[in-house]
Amino acid sequence: MTMNPSRSFQCLPACEAAALIRSESKLAVFDVRDINDYRQGHIADAAHLAESRLMAWFSRLDKDQAIVIYCYKGHASQTFAQMFADFRFTRVFSVDGGYNSLATALAEGEA
Repeated sequence: MTMNPSRSFQCLPACEAAALIRSESKLAVFDVRDINDYRQGHIADAAHLAESRLMAWFSRLDKDQAIVIYCYKGHASQTFAQMFADFRFTRVFSVDGGYNSLATALAEGEA
């Protein structure tokens, strides 16, 4: 887990993100990939997140619940994670490696 002092979210390797998803009872998982890719496959219980829906989510979620965000490779998710952190969410995580890495880590944990 790496923490950059200039941001207030954490980047997690896919295996740590998978462990967090399995262990947290109150968790929000967001997929920020294109809607067509989301529809073709996404992590169970993940909501598709577009920038136009951020304000609705900001008002709906608890500031201290875990927020896990993934994209294709782990770059766009950092932008969205910073937006959550800017709105004072305290437990925000961006998944390094993106969707494929996270899906693989979750599948390996079920085996």
